Amino acid sequence: MFKTLFSKVLMVLPFITTSVFAEPIVWQVKDANREFIILGSVHAGTRDMYPLPSAFLEHWKTADSLVVEANILRPSQAPLDMSGPTTSSMLNHQQLEKLSSIASDLKLSYSSLSKNPPWLTVISIQMSLATQLGLSAEQGIDTILLRRAMNEDLPILELESVEQQLSMLKSMPDHGKEMLTTSIDDWEKMSSEFTCLINAWKSGDSQKLTALFEESQHSEAIDNVLIFDRNEDWAEQLTNGSTYQQGKFMIVVGAFHLFGDKGLPNLLKQNGFTVTQLTKSKKVQC
Repeated sequence: MFKTLFSKVLMVLPFITTSVFAEPIVWQVKDANREFIILGSVHAGTRDMYPLPSAFLEHWKTADSLVVEANILRPSQAPLDMSGPTTSSMLNHQQLEKLSSIASDLKLSYSSLSKNPPWLTVISIQMSLATQLGLSAEQGIDTILLRRAMNEDLPILELESVEQQLSMLKSMPDHGKEMLTTSIDDWEKMSSEFTCLINAWKSGDSQKLTALFEESQHSEAIDNVLIFDRNEDWAEQLTNGSTYQQGKFMIVVGAFHLFGDKGLPNLLKQNGFTVTQLTKSKKVQC
C-alpha cells in the first residue's frame, strides 16, 4: 500500500513532546565517527501522529543534517512522463468495471484513470482513499520534517531524487499492472489495512508492521525495485559515501524500508554499525 505513496505538499505542526507511552519506532545506528537516528515515515498522515517521539526530537537539536529519500519540497524539473501502455489496455473487462466503481466512490475521473499508465493509476486511487480516510499528504512525516529543516537552516541530504523516484515507478515490471490489479482485487479491505498501518506506526508495533509489509508484498521483481534494491543502495551510501563519514544525521525514509533482514537498520548492522531501538513499543489489535 504505502510502498508506492509519496507526498508533494506541506504543513507545519508542533514538535514538543513529553510522552512516555508507546510511540513510533526510532533507531540509533552508530559507529565511532557517525550516528544515524532513523525514523520510519508514513507519507500521508493525521494530526494525532504528532508530536513526534521525544527520542527523535532530542537528537534533532544536535543534528548536522536531515537525510530523506528525496526532497519533495523541491519541485521536480522534469515533466511527468505518462508514456507507455494505458490502464485500459492492460486490464480485463471485469477489472475495468471495478476500477470504474472505485473511481466513482473516490470521486475521481474514470476516463483519466483509464488513460494513465497503471503505476500512476494505483498511486491516484490509493492517495485518494487515504484522503477519504482522513489522511493528508500535507501531514506526512517527511513533509513536516523537511519544512522544519528548511525553517531552521538544517542541511537536507537526499538518498535519491524525485526524478529518480518517478523513473523507478515508470520502470516497474509490466508498468505497475500487478500493483494495480492487487489494489483492485483487495479494495474492500484496504480501508481497514490503512487504518491498521497507521495505528501500528503510532504504537511502534514492529511485529504488526512487519506482518503488514509481508502481506503487501508483490512479486520479487517489484519488491526489489520498490524496496530491497533501494535499501541496499542507501546502506552503501550511508556506510561508504564521503558525505556520511562523520557527524549526526537524522534519517527519515518510508517505514516499510526498515523491517526484516533486508531492512535498512539490519543492513547497516551487517556493515558494522551498532543498532539500538530508542523508543517503547506496544502491540495493536487489528
